[in-house]
Amino acid sequence: MDTELLNCWDLINCERQKGGNKVNELGECIASKEGMGHSCWVIAGTLCSGKIQGTHAQKIGFCTSCKVYHLYNRARGKLGKLVKTMYPEEDAKYYNIMLKLYDDNSLERFI
Repeated sequence: MDTELLNCWDLINCERQKGGNKVNELGECIASKEGMGHSCWVIAGTLCSGKIQGTHAQKIGFCTSCKVYHLYNRARGKLGKLVKTMYPEEDAKYYNIMLKLYDDNSLERFI
C-alpha cells in the first residue's frame, strides 16, 4: 500500500506540526515531535480544541470523542490495525507508553 494515513494534525487542522502555520505562535505539538500522529491520545501535553491537554488519564475522556481516536485506536479504531502495520515504530512507542501507564500500579486505586 503506497498511501499514507493522515496524522492527527491533518485530521483536526491544528497546524502545530513541524512547519505548520501555528508553530511560531503555539509551538510544535509533542505528537508531531515524537512522531505520534496516529496515537496522540497517549501523549501528555497535546493541544486540542485550543486547550493544552494533560496526562493520558486526565484527557482520555476528551480523546474518546475525537475522530483521531475513533480512526486509529488499536483495539476499536477503524484503521487501528493499519497503523500497526504501516507505522511499526510509532506502534512500538504507543505500546511502550501504554505498558508504562498500566504497569505503574496506578490502576490499583480503581479496583
